Amino acid sequence: MARNVGRLDRIISELEKLHSEANDIFDAHVDVLMCDLPRGTSWGATKLQHIAEPAGLTIDYVKGLKLLRDRFLNR
Repeated sequence: MARNVGRLDRIISELEKLHSEANDIFDAHVDVLMCDLPRGTSWGATKLQHIAEPAGLTIDYVKGLKLLRDRFLNR
């Protein structure tokens, strides 16, 4: 029996949009940091060191909600 998952779909959509905007902000910050670092410094390692590692591990809410929605829809 399929359930109405409209609310989950709306939340997933908004979280995906916010996640994308946050990544744009993080990427712009790393671009600024790269200006002061030696040539050849890894952009990805810089993002990891200055953004990802200090932020710590978090749940991927978008993926979690999609999994829950799929269970509701028997997928």
